[in-house]
Amino acid sequence: MQTVRIIRAFAASALLAFSLGTQASLLARPAGGPAPGLSEFTARLLQHELSEEFATPELRLAAQQRAWQVVADRHYDPALNGIDWQAVRDKYQQPVIAAKSDAEMYLALKAMMRELKDSHTRVVTARESADYRRFAVLASGIALSVIDEQLLVIDVDVASPAARAGVRKGDVVVAVDEHRFDAAFFRAAPVLPASAADITSSEAEPARQDEAIRFAQLRAVRRALQRMPDAQPRPQQMTLQRGAIGQAPEQLTLTLMAEPLVRPPVVTASISDGGVAVVKLNRFSVRNRNEVAQALQQVAHARALVLDLRGNGGGDYSQFIWLVGQFLPEPRVVLTQLSRRGQEQNARELRITPADAPFLKPIAVLTDRRSGSASELTATALLEQRDALIVGESTCGCVVAVRSEYILPGAGGVRVSETGFRSAHGRRMEGEPLAPTIYAPPT
Repeated sequence: MQTVRIIRAFAASALLAFSLGTQASLLARPAGGPAPGLSEFTARLLQHELSEEFATPELRLAAQQRAWQVVADRHYDPALNGIDWQAVRDKYQQPVIAAKSDAEMYLALKAMMRELKDSHTRVVTARESADYRRFAVLASGIALSVIDEQLLVIDVDVASPAARAGVRKGDVVVAVDEHRFDAAFFRAAPVLPASAADITSSEAEPARQDEAIRFAQLRAVRRALQRMPDAQPRPQQMTLQRGAIGQAPEQLTLTLMAEPLVRPPVVTASISDGGVAVVKLNRFSVRNRNEVAQALQQVAHARALVLDLRGNGGGDYSQFIWLVGQFLPEPRVVLTQLSRRGQEQNARELRITPADAPFLKPIAVLTDRRSGSASELTATALLEQRDALIVGESTCGCVVAVRSEYILPGAGGVRVSETGFRSAHGRRMEGEPLAPTIYAPPT
């Protein structure tokens, strides 16, 4: 019991906070395969023109139909989350017909996909497709949270544009270009509904009211700053407020330019004086499995272990299976995989075999809203199979798998969720964030 109290206290004190941060009829490319060329198509898109592939209403409607059909035929849920998918197609035909540029065309297709309320099913442009394949995100490298009606920098990626510009953890973002993020902005944000016009991916709203308010506030920030699909990155003026406690705050303005960022898989391990180990993973990847194994071996003598999955959006499914096996006492069914065969859904149990020398002492898992996919699978499995404490914030609720990307005209594509998951205890995982055992909000 004393060890459980230690791990509770240590896990809670270790928290930081929340981040902002896809056949003649159906050609497919592996979701992790080589990137398509961008060149001429992307150049035309950035000029806000209609390419040859989308030059006429008939061509645009054909592209919409292809994207729609991929989902109708291949989504793991034959009922498509209860959505009238034909009505959704009809709803977006007029915006597709009226599109005056490839960017407007993609906005319409992205909005159509958002109606599914599925975190992974989406239409991507050629540039976005290339970035997905190398795990790159067009970003400045800042993680943000809303705390006391202020937009706070809670993390800065090393070697990112933000780091080079001098942004620091703890800075308050006062404004970005013409957008001011003051108390009035954040008070209004919770009453703004989600919109199909948002081009960010669908995310599930957490059940806790205070988390839901912060979720809405951050969604409002993203909406204010979102760009048109494949819009050319441009310099942004960021006004920051900085100051130590007891000192007058300093205001400064920095110029940032977003760029494709690739986060290499990193693992860190440490042990506190109280004998509690912390192992942090920023991504699930087989590339650093040996490093993770070494980290776990280094902390094998610890009294308890905290697995830090904050900011970890997931990654390799096989790495999730391997990692959970490091903590199981015997073979156990940890989830059910859901897939599609025609109009029927198949269910297959996943049984994981334990490692030769698993860690069987108390475990806690740190999560936040950036914890998604394989992170959520891991946290759920350890909660249900090892009674692990989940500490921090609710997860993303983004737990489906994309196997292939189906090609659209002009090298864009459709990424569709072909595998869903249900926990061993029967909990639906997609669209339902995993709530923490101990809620520890950003401070």
